[in-house]
Amino acid sequence: MRCVLLAMLMAWPVLGASEILVRDIGTIGLFSHDIFAWDRKSKTNLENGRLDLSTIFDYKSGHYWITGGNPKNSDNPPVYTVAMQLVDYYRGRMLRGYGADEARRLTVLRFHEMVRATYERLRGKPLPPRYLRAAVSNQEQAAFRGLHDAIPGHIPLVGRWIDESVSMTSYWLRQTLLNEVELDQPIANFDGDYDESFKNITIPFTGVSFNLMEVDRKFIEANSPYKQADMLAALAAYGHGEISSEEVFFMPDLDSLFAKAFCPEGNPWMPAGECE
Repeated sequence: MRCVLLAMLMAWPVLGASEILVRDIGTIGLFSHDIFAWDRKSKTNLENGRLDLSTIFDYKSGHYWITGGNPKNSDNPPVYTVAMQLVDYYRGRMLRGYGADEARRLTVLRFHEMVRATYERLRGKPLPPRYLRAAVSNQEQAAFRGLHDAIPGHIPLVGRWIDESVSMTSYWLRQTLLNEVELDQPIANFDGDYDESFKNITIPFTGVSFNLMEVDRKFIEANSPYKQADMLAALAAYGHGEISSEEVFFMPDLDSLFAKAFCPEGNPWMPAGECE
């Protein structure tokens, strides 16, 4: 929700659309929160554009890591589940005797492995070995927002006593922890439209409701040369297997975003790598 750029799903093999899993939504959603934190007033990105889990460990000077850091990380069950898995991993390293700094480095490395697994499984090729040191751009964020197409309205629950599914837009159920079976469920692929539930999101106690598709359209068309309708049409063609990933016209923006996010130069928490 809001800026839940879960749709960062780089889910394209060379030919035809690949299977997207619930865990991929959570992994890429947390990825997006780690590189983007859009300030509407200043129209700037408040995150550092690097995959260092600052969204968990640096939010409010690091005082809220135990609950997943930035409240955006509890916007919906897949992202919240992945965030809390990493919090648990970090705590586990501490219990094994690692200091806080080394435990964070190991947790960042673990998250990199998760992102790589999602990317390689769904993109059909590994991440490039060389990264880009340039800052992430608003145009790349706009390309990300176009991919909200893939977010489902509900996640089926497995082995629960009461509920059969959980809403992705429910304020009250946003911190539902998903089990491994639920995380490994496939979801519907790109179809050129947002789930209806994202077109009327209500924030409790505020009287505020909004249409995520319209919010994204305005951002995309203000910060890139693209039209949302054209992006969704390309995604629908890709999701239906009519075109390959290389024919999705905004693919270069997404590839460059990943290359930038993994660049470790000047970042004490990320594993070594070459940037250009």
